[in-house]
Amino acid sequence: MKNLFLSALCAALCLLSCAVSAQAVAPDESNFMEDMIRAACANDLQAGRQAEACRAEKIAQQDLEVAPVAFEDLLLLAKIIQAEAGSAWLSEQWKMSVGEVVLNRVASPEFPNTVREVIEQPGQYYGPSSTFFRNLRPSEEAARLAQRLLEGERVLNEPSVVFQANFPLGGGVFLHLIDSQLGSTYLCYSAHPELYAA
Repeated sequence: MKNLFLSALCAALCLLSCAVSAQAVAPDESNFMEDMIRAACANDLQAGRQAEACRAEKIAQQDLEVAPVAFEDLLLLAKIIQAEAGSAWLSEQWKMSVGEVVLNRVASPEFPNTVREVIEQPGQYYGPSSTFFRNLRPSEEAARLAQRLLEGERVLNEPSVVFQANFPLGGGVFLHLIDSQLGSTYLCYSAHPELYAA
């Protein structure tokens, strides 16, 4: 009973906060996605989650046809893009490819089902104890690329590309990216293509 009351109270406070935020600017001018991006760049979970809730409320109230985006997914995907391909000279395609591989894993039957679980899977990316990853502040570019990916944009358009490494692995190379400073990055197919048949 106490937990139900607290949940209801939190929801009411969030709605009140969203209403106050929306009154500060005209409803058609409030852009909570921008607030989410700023929060991601600051690594600010509280502000990001509040902006996510306000955005969801605005979408529901105005019956907008836009993709819902979870702040945690935006933040974590932006961090992966920053950590794995954050060098300023790397192309947008390279950076988006890194994020797309993560989302391909989320959608794959071979890997966990959330961005966090994919990133924290043992032996992959960064574990929950990584101080570097926990404290990383992604660039605005990384956050905007993550947003585009979470809203459905794709550069690889191949769901079976689930590996990114400095060497070929899995079921073969889909794309070989080469940088004069960083060397090679291979984007590779799953070793089980039958799982991705249309």
